[in-house]
Amino acid sequence: MFFQQPAEDRLRSWRDFRLAIEALPLENALARTAECWARAPFIPYYLDDEDPTLWPNPWELINENTYCDVAKCLGIMYTISLTAHKKELDIEHRIYIDHRKNHLYNLAWFAQGKYILNLIDGTVVNIKQLSDSLELKCIYTATELQLTNY
Repeated sequence: MFFQQPAEDRLRSWRDFRLAIEALPLENALARTAECWARAPFIPYYLDDEDPTLWPNPWELINENTYCDVAKCLGIMYTISLTAHKKELDIEHRIYIDHRKNHLYNLAWFAQGKYILNLIDGTVVNIKQLSDSLELKCIYTATELQLTNY
């Protein structure tokens, strides 16, 4: 995967990955994207989940190559947003909190919850698979995140 490559190669490989999934049916593209981002090197805290104005754009994210839960969610959303599949989907970044575990989940939310990525590494789930213990903290729409500009 492109995460271990030098920055210049990483950007090129990420573009090649997007072109490859663009040719796939939507469900396959989402599954491949989930598998890809499950391999991203993880650090616990990097981006502030409460201040999207400080979040990197797609190319900065891949160049920086530092992935907390927020950054992985952005990477998933950016990957899909830069393919023709984005026309088929409403894209949101949703943050849920599990008070029992005291844990935040940054979820890439597609098609009103028909496809959810970044809850379980490497897996696409749907709204019916969300635990009742999760409480919605906030929603950032594609427009708010300027995903429509890419």
